[in-house]
Amino acid sequence: MFHQEEIVMRKSGTQSETFNKIIEASLQMFNQEGERIITTNHIAARMNISTGKLYYHFRNKEEIINELYQRYVKGMADQLSAALNHSNSIEAMIMAMEKTLRHVWSFRFLPKSLPSLFCINPELEEEHQQLSRGQLNNKLGQLFSRLREQGMLLVDDQQLPHLVQHFQMVQAGWINTVKQNASAAELEKLIQSGCRSLMFLLAPYVSPRFQLPFERACARFA
Repeated sequence: MFHQEEIVMRKSGTQSETFNKIIEASLQMFNQEGERIITTNHIAARMNISTGKLYYHFRNKEEIINELYQRYVKGMADQLSAALNHSNSIEAMIMAMEKTLRHVWSFRFLPKSLPSLFCINPELEEEHQQLSRGQLNNKLGQLFSRLREQGMLLVDDQQLPHLVQHFQMVQAGWINTVKQNASAAELEKLIQSGCRSLMFLLAPYVSPRFQLPFERACARFA
């Protein structure tokens, strides 16, 4: 049975300091050790709080993961929105690409674990269909359409959804090349490699007029 304050908090969308600290501690532990072996008892112990206090905010581990997934997708959407606002600049697009990979790294347990998470958390799979494959694909499609309108990309209506799909696949799959606890130096090299892969994917569609600035941007990741 939930306390009345918790019900009001959830309905209003208010998030307490403890709520956010639970999320931060869970993310750190899931990233470092994998979510499978981490329980709500482990999270409560790390925070030095009772499990009862944790359950005041989250009924189970799945609710914590669902909240983390919401934040993961929001961060991805924010980067795409920023790229849309500066879509007349190849440099801005590349910067958004790089920031997105850093964001994926900061939530790395999620893309690595999604298939197994879907088996035990149908609600998460439904959210994934609606948010990641819906909202994010739409935003990425809008970005590529804007770049096409501005003459940067030469891609037709049939090619566009395939480009979006392949871009998303490479972006999501990139994290599987990164060790769970990669050092800062290893991470930087792998982010460069990830950006290079994404740019190679776009390269065949770059118009001749923008070829030179595109190549200059690519040189950063050589």
